[in-house]
Amino acid sequence: MFEINEYFYRLHGRDDFVQKNHSHNEIEFIQVISGSGTVLKNDKTYLLQSQYIYVIDARNAHIVYPQENCENYVRNKIVINADSFVGFCGELGIEQLAEKILISEPISTAENPEIDKLFKMITELCTAGSKGLANGYMLELVHWIHLNSNTRTHGERDTTIQKILNIIAEKEGITSLSEISGMLHMDKYYICHLFKDKTGRNLSDYLSDKVYEKSCKLLAGTSYSVEKIAFMCGFSTASSMTRFFKNRSGMSPTKFRKEKQQSLQLRF
Repeated sequence: MFEINEYFYRLHGRDDFVQKNHSHNEIEFIQVISGSGTVLKNDKTYLLQSQYIYVIDARNAHIVYPQENCENYVRNKIVINADSFVGFCGELGIEQLAEKILISEPISTAENPEIDKLFKMITELCTAGSKGLANGYMLELVHWIHLNSNTRTHGERDTTIQKILNIIAEKEGITSLSEISGMLHMDKYYICHLFKDKTGRNLSDYLSDKVYEKSCKLLAGTSYSVEKIAFMCGFSTASSMTRFFKNRSGMSPTKFRKEKQQSLQLRF
């Protein structure tokens, strides 16, 4: 049986471990009802979103970090002993199921109100001292998570990186993290973490480099005005591009263009 250590239904605000990086020999099942922030689990950072369920292998360092006003953070939470979880799954012959859900991505529960009811039943039964009956509902929750979980293999992660690079290349670097996230239907925090993990670079820095490369190319190879180039490179104004360009090159776009033109004249 699962050894259920803690159980909460519609828990509001801060608890002893909110916003603290920690580890313990337990598995946490958290359904967020309201609130926003970030979640670090399995060395990945995810967006904390309402109507999502997070399975956290708490044996690894993790942190749930709601935004500053923790009073807006409301969740259902079940915490079970990790050894009992692994052992019980082993007795049932579902070890692979256990492994899969421990590395699962956050799962939306927005279209399944029954998940909230499962947390409520487990909490009520445990409060009444009927943990044996609660285990039946706990097993039902684990089974649902297994059916709906999404895990990404190394090959899938490599494919995602290539998709990111393709999007950036097609748009000549003039894109945003939010746009990439929307096109891939993936959490932007996950995308940033994956990109850094696979390439060793921050995605924001990579996008900035691509914008700089395009602006240099347009300044050196066309007669377009700085205002037009700023628009083509995704800047709202010429002055914002000038600030960006000076920070990257140490000179204004106009001076950069003049030096490039002089260099070409000297060659011929």
